[in-house]
Amino acid sequence: MEIASIIAVLIMAVCLLLTVVFLVGYLIKRRKARLRNAAISFATAVLSLGLLLVVEELFFSYNFRNKEEVLVASREAPIGGILLKLYEDNTFEIGGFREVKSSGTYELKSDTLFIIATDSPKQSGYITQTSFIIRKGYLEEVEDTGIGFLEVHVNKLK
Repeated sequence: MEIASIIAVLIMAVCLLLTVVFLVGYLIKRRKARLRNAAISFATAVLSLGLLLVVEELFFSYNFRNKEEVLVASREAPIGGILLKLYEDNTFEIGGFREVKSSGTYELKSDTLFIIATDSPKQSGYITQTSFIIRKGYLEEVEDTGIGFLEVHVNKLK
């Protein structure tokens, strides 16, 4: 989806540039055709943005079933950022910021969080099970699977 996003952003940029050019042309020569062209290019830019947002939400969004989130933690990185979401029904989803790479169930024992993937991970070698110690403001991985730590953004765990 990265390529489609780049294409949509380029289309929006070109359309907005054309809008400005047509509006300046209209102000100089006062031809209604240029005003119409400005409106069409602006509408195309708005439509591209709307389409991009809808596609992102429909195909690359976590939490399709609108489950109640009890913990959200992430780690941003230029390549390989991680997002972990725990839900009220003791399920979790983990992956990049655009796609779920693994999901399953979790269990909380004292200050330790255990996650176990119940599906086969979408990426070979991705997490099948791991555990985290819940510290103030972050999760620290017990085993070394490459996650390290995650910053906690929402924590409603009891």
